[in-house]
Amino acid sequence: MSREERRQYQRQMKNMERGAALPPAARARAERNAARRDARRSKAEPAGALSPRFWVRSILMALALGFVAFSLQWSSGMPRALYIGLAVGSVAFLLLLGFRLFQRRAASRS
Repeated sequence: MSREERRQYQRQMKNMERGAALPPAARARAERNAARRDARRSKAEPAGALSPRFWVRSILMALALGFVAFSLQWSSGMPRALYIGLAVGSVAFLLLLGFRLFQRRAASRS
């Protein structure tokens, strides 16, 4: 839109009725609610930082990876397959935990 078109549009819309403005009490209430919401967010722990959801997802992912490793090693015998499955599951869990702690530390530094 060119400058002249914009001016023409503004002249046309000058007399058009605009939407009703909020009454002062409603505006004040909205500002108070926004301030409360911001205060709650600032106090809250960062999203997902060692939350119950993180623990459940990490444990399920580690179990799934351990089961896959166990299944792949099944032909080599039971004790070895079990040990490999436990090792892969625990390494996966420790990697997930390490990455989450690293993210948390990096977020606190910035």
